[in-house]
Amino acid sequence: MLPSKRLLLRLGLIFLLLVTAAVPAVAHQAAAPATGLSGQSLRPYQFVFVAYALAWVLVLGWVVAIARRMARLERRLGG
Repeated sequence: MLPSKRLLLRLGLIFLLLVTAAVPAVAHQAAAPATGLSGQSLRPYQFVFVAYALAWVLVLGWVVAIARRMARLERRLGG
């Protein structure tokens, strides 16, 4: 049983909102000054976090596209 398009769209939008909310938090944390080993900055890694989030968005989009194709195929086959 495939989830409805509306549910997939809502899940995608929620995920996108969470990712866009997390990026400024990571950027703000990375902007804090570093003092010693315990206060190392995450500034060089902020693009890694953004790339990771983008990869998840692309995977989610791919899953939605596959689900839509499967639903269309099932309709054509009369399932």
